[in-house]
Amino acid sequence: MYPLRPSPLPDSDVVLRPTRRDIDPSTGEPTAHALWDRHEWQPYGECWLWCGGQDVEGTWIGPVRSSGMHASLYACRPCLYELDQRVLDANIRADTHAAR
Repeated sequence: MYPLRPSPLPDSDVVLRPTRRDIDPSTGEPTAHALWDRHEWQPYGECWLWCGGQDVEGTWIGPVRSSGMHASLYACRPCLYELDQRVLDANIRADTHAAR
């Protein structure tokens, strides 16, 4: 029987998700898999997230339910990027917790 090679990962029990890169670090341009390519951007709208911007470039990101009422949820690019990073962080934490 052959001995196992050491894992290149710092902890073999931790599940790692690949991170998404929207911007190519060498050129500063959006990559082919950029988050922005998955949305239809409207030139003028309202951001319902952190900045609360009016007349900003925005996109519909889904329905929202609050206190039994429903509405369409819109976000600008910076707020959608922040939301995406928070979702990614939550998934990484859940993976780390599940591996313990």
